[in-house]
Amino acid sequence: MDKQTVFVKTEQGRDALTSRPAGLGPRLRSLLIMVDGKRSVGELDKMLGSDGAAAPLLEQLAAEGWIEGGAPAAPPPAAAPAATAVAVAEGPATLPPPTADALPFPEARRLVVRFINDQLGPMGEPLAIKVEGCKSATELLAMLPRIRDGLRNFKNAATVAQFDQDVAPRLPAL
Repeated sequence: MDKQTVFVKTEQGRDALTSRPAGLGPRLRSLLIMVDGKRSVGELDKMLGSDGAAAPLLEQLAAEGWIEGGAPAAPPPAAAPAATAVAVAEGPATLPPPTADALPFPEARRLVVRFINDQLGPMGEPLAIKVEGCKSATELLAMLPRIRDGLRNFKNAATVAQFDQDVAPRLPAL
């Protein structure tokens, strides 16, 4: 397998992160969490601590329908100007108004958990578990400051901005 190959999670793979199916053991689940559509096979090898360890596991994940792809890695994007980074870091303090495509609470909760898992991998598991424990849209919306803090602390302000753009507008209104 080419070291520059990049995989992405399928819908089945994203759902597996919250449902924990029996066929997905701990080592495969850990690797599935790390598959983000950006990391190459070579990078995943380094994360697993062994050259060549990722390829057979990735092949197994692909054969079982958890991941797909196989495209070569794209070159990294150019760095954003510092002024943009500051504006993103300050970001919106409140929830943007829900859009017409706001999701029902269970789907919105799943979307938030999926975003956390995709962005933070194993580091985000405690936060994802807390989100999974939300019983209502009110509880989920009350978790937003904590979610944003976790994303900012473990990743960066750009991840918070992506959350605010892609996920927050789809959350249910109170």
